[in-house]
Amino acid sequence: MRIRFLLLKIIFNCLMTLGYTTGMIFDFPLASRKRKVAFLLTFMTLVVITLGRQTGYLGTYVPIELWQVATVYLVASIVLNLVRFFTITAYRKRSQLPVGERDNFVLGVDSLVALIVFVVTAMSLFSIFDVAIQTFLTSISLFAVALVLIFRDYISNFLDSFRLMFSTDFQIGDYIKVSEFTKGFVTDISFRATKLKTDNGDILYIPNTKLITSEVVNFSKTKFKRIAVPFTVPTSSVINVTAFEEGLKRGLQKAIPDLVKEEKMYLKITNINDWQTVFSFEVSVDHYNFSIEERVAKLVYQLVLSEQAGVQLPETVILRK
Repeated sequence: MRIRFLLLKIIFNCLMTLGYTTGMIFDFPLASRKRKVAFLLTFMTLVVITLGRQTGYLGTYVPIELWQVATVYLVASIVLNLVRFFTITAYRKRSQLPVGERDNFVLGVDSLVALIVFVVTAMSLFSIFDVAIQTFLTSISLFAVALVLIFRDYISNFLDSFRLMFSTDFQIGDYIKVSEFTKGFVTDISFRATKLKTDNGDILYIPNTKLITSEVVNFSKTKFKRIAVPFTVPTSSVINVTAFEEGLKRGLQKAIPDLVKEEKMYLKITNINDWQTVFSFEVSVDHYNFSIEERVAKLVYQLVLSEQAGVQLPETVILRK
């Protein structure tokens, strides 16, 4: 009778704690519902395992040591996720980041929480199964060296992922250029690679180490971007350069008035020889991507071709100020 009373008391206390924890978690206004539900399920699992260990039912078919490891994992996950809830909530209020959106700091905190939970759980294995850590490390030292040599690229990407997550050089949503033909928006950063979405909708995965060691242009960090469209025309055909420039400005403003302004466009003469003149029509835009560049370049060439004959069409280049 006394055992039954104690068991009912334990169940009652667990239910009260569960109810209090549920109310506390769902009071977090800046935490997504998905994370709240996941936290609640983790806590309920811990309650069930605790009750099972108290009654002795869990050790019947599965060794009690495994349930101890599961308990350590759940407790570490609950504690660290509570810390995460408070940290991310304060950060979202300060930075006005909407619920459901993630930036580098949120990614970094999530990854750090997952890493600490894994380390705590792995360390608990040595204590629960009474294995000396020093003896274990000594026994696998040669094997560990071989693994490091084999997976050095993965380890390097893993370490560099934290540098990217807690860095302000590249933010989620930034438009960057990694190489001459690799441009896109940063959509995610994982332990292995950074995810880019190109203007064509393709998904690229660039190793984190490459982003750290390569020269990367971040177009989102500058206040405006300058698009330069070079072209060549016969020297004899350009009688009035000012009128030629004004015609290009009017044509662009008429075609794309939402992207360009007259005071941010000008015609530049880069070279003159006996039979041809090289021009560069430069346009500054507030928002840049590859599609805008191509659109501006095509319109400029179309305007030049409508007035000139035999225009050579070199590739467009980007100038940054």
